[in-house]
Amino acid sequence: MDENIYQIAEQIVQLHQKAYEVYLPLVEDVCNRTVPENELSHLLDYLLDFACDEKILGLYKRVCRKYLYIYPGCIQSYIEAYREMWEDEDSYSAELS
Repeated sequence: MDENIYQIAEQIVQLHQKAYEVYLPLVEDVCNRTVPENELSHLLDYLLDFACDEKILGLYKRVCRKYLYIYPGCIQSYIEAYREMWEDEDSYSAELS
């Protein structure tokens, strides 16, 4: 059983690495030009699914920083979505205090 858990964990790590390799050029492209809000939302949706990984989270933050003042409402909703999906409830409530 421990071997199965190790194999599953290794597959998750490999999946996150593959996602990073796929999304990095997309993030670079989106950050080198100004895209419509719907295109931005699609990319952020995909990145959000993997944002538990530090490298993907870095890409997510990079896109959010680039577009914060262009589409502030959109970015705010994705920041909130990240917090709801991935942040520990205790750390989130401590931030608001």
